[in-house]
Amino acid sequence: MSKNLASRRRSAPWIQRWSRVLIGAVAILGAINTAYLTITKFTSGETACPAGGCEQVLASPYASVFGLPLALYGFVAYVAMAAFALIPLAINPEENKQVRTDLENKTWFLLFAGSTAMLFFSGYLMYIMATKFVAVNGLKALCYYCVASAI
Repeated sequence: MSKNLASRRRSAPWIQRWSRVLIGAVAILGAINTAYLTITKFTSGETACPAGGCEQVLASPYASVFGLPLALYGFVAYVAMAAFALIPLAINPEENKQVRTDLENKTWFLLFAGSTAMLFFSGYLMYIMATKFVAVNGLKALCYYCVASAI
């Protein structure tokens, strides 16, 4: 009986089977959000902000690094995360099982490192927005795009 139990293989939970697709989808949503902010900044346009606080936050000195919009760096990070999550899925496991396994193993570390860095940096940016803008001007200074990106 123990031989049957040992030879039986348990299927992975759905969250584990779909984790790369879910991570890729969230990263693509983040890339769309930050692409909109980047394009708006480069074209000197105004964002469509429901509360009106986006312009105050996005025009502040905190919104650019080395002369480039902070959203551009976010866009690059989200595209990288989407690539790390989705590229291994493009390899057929029936034809190149070892290549796909190796790529999955290497990109898991990159996903972990990237998401950890993005978590801490987003937390720092939310702290700046809360203390420098929302605490001074109330909720009307809340940037919904920034909050969406942090989430």
